[in-house]
Amino acid sequence: MGQPSRLPPPPPPVGRRIFHLLAASGTTLMSLVIPEHPYILLIGGGALLALGMEASRFRVGVFNRLFMLVFAPILKQSEVSEVSGATWFLIAAFFTFYFYGPEVALPVLLFVAVGDPAAALVGTHLPGPRFWGKSPSGGVAFVVAALAIWAVLCALGFGEWSSAVIIAAVIASLVELSPLPVDDNLTVPLIAGAVMTLAISLGL
Repeated sequence: MGQPSRLPPPPPPVGRRIFHLLAASGTTLMSLVIPEHPYILLIGGGALLALGMEASRFRVGVFNRLFMLVFAPILKQSEVSEVSGATWFLIAAFFTFYFYGPEVALPVLLFVAVGDPAAALVGTHLPGPRFWGKSPSGGVAFVVAALAIWAVLCALGFGEWSSAVIIAAVIASLVELSPLPVDDNLTVPLIAGAVMTLAISLGL
């Protein structure tokens, strides 16, 4: 098991947190007003377009300079030379809706949309041990924010409470905390969605 690191990573830019919250939640909530199949086609097209843009900027210097000119304030340092989290999120949105359906995709994508910024905000400002550069307090904030946004959706009549939803929120926070080699915008919804699907099949 990894040893806790004493020095936390530098806080993500505020602009990135705001962009992540608005873009990811907006993309997900569009599924409430667009029929399922057109939405999947739309989000799949968006993912292909984003991948094409990423491939172009890595191959053509002028495209990368233009990309950085526009998006530098909301990018992590690693995203200068790697696929951005926004692109990974679009890919995850397509596959979660395609394989799991809206009952699962809606909550797990919203968990990423609100839980990830909450974890970053709390985890980088509270003292305490770090595991793989991340704070357990951020994981708690992830779960609280995830369940809070689901409570709002349920109050508005767009969702229902179940043990499967709560399990998915906890699993999503654990995946976000884990040192997986793939971007958590992709791994969190896919893994949490798979666990939630299993939980539903078990009647939870």
